[in-house]
Amino acid sequence: MRTAVLGALFLLGSSLLGISQVSGSASSAISSERPFQVCIGTFVFEQGEKLAVELVRREPCPCLCGPISILGFRVVDPDGDPVYVDSVAYPVPMDKWVGEWCLVDGSGNMVPPGDYTLRIDSSAGEFRVMVQVVAPGARPLGKSFAQASVCGLGVRVYRLITEEDEGGIVALGEGAYLMVALPGNPTTGYSWAAETVPDFLEPVAGVGYLPEARDPALVGGGGIFFFRFRAKEAGSGTLSFAYKRAWETAPPAKTFTITVEVG
Repeated sequence: MRTAVLGALFLLGSSLLGISQVSGSASSAISSERPFQVCIGTFVFEQGEKLAVELVRREPCPCLCGPISILGFRVVDPDGDPVYVDSVAYPVPMDKWVGEWCLVDGSGNMVPPGDYTLRIDSSAGEFRVMVQVVAPGARPLGKSFAQASVCGLGVRVYRLITEEDEGGIVALGEGAYLMVALPGNPTTGYSWAAETVPDFLEPVAGVGYLPEARDPALVGGGGIFFFRFRAKEAGSGTLSFAYKRAWETAPPAKTFTITVEVG
């Protein structure tokens, strides 16, 4: 069997105050006899935090340039037993998918500290992200990076922020990725827009809105607006958003603000 180990692609960095990745391991392999498998990790999250994952494609695309579908997303323990299984109706086009895990099990209970694996099944192959969950305040020291891709196709891990994090402080390491996901309904004319973005946060391209049920047939049902950023340097500042109609001068119907600290 001929196997080629492919080059690395930068995906996520972290440090003491942010999403910490203490094991800089990453691997990718592809052969003529089986689909590829990409593994990266280990990313450290504290209980009570949330994460998001996406598949990303380098442009210009070197290979595997056709449509790719996500076939499933689940979290397993070290024995391979399911801890959490996404309830989205699969398959879903890669460019219309965001995987989320709130560090809970299938019953909504917080998972205990330990090692877990995010498994993303796609029509092209499997991606595995190693995650260590620790108690609040127990994030280890250190800073490292892990990178892995196949034909320019890789996985990106984000610290996920949602509406219940309003007014909070989010600590990130330099190079880490942040995703803000806010509910809204564009059929009403309202949409979320970034109002204040600190200079140390670099906007990152990606799908801006997805229906809540991930089903385009459910017209008018509302969904989630997504905003992505990369912490390009140290700093502290306010990240804020407004939910409003673009053509109106009235105050926004809703606002959302967090403080981001990068160190």
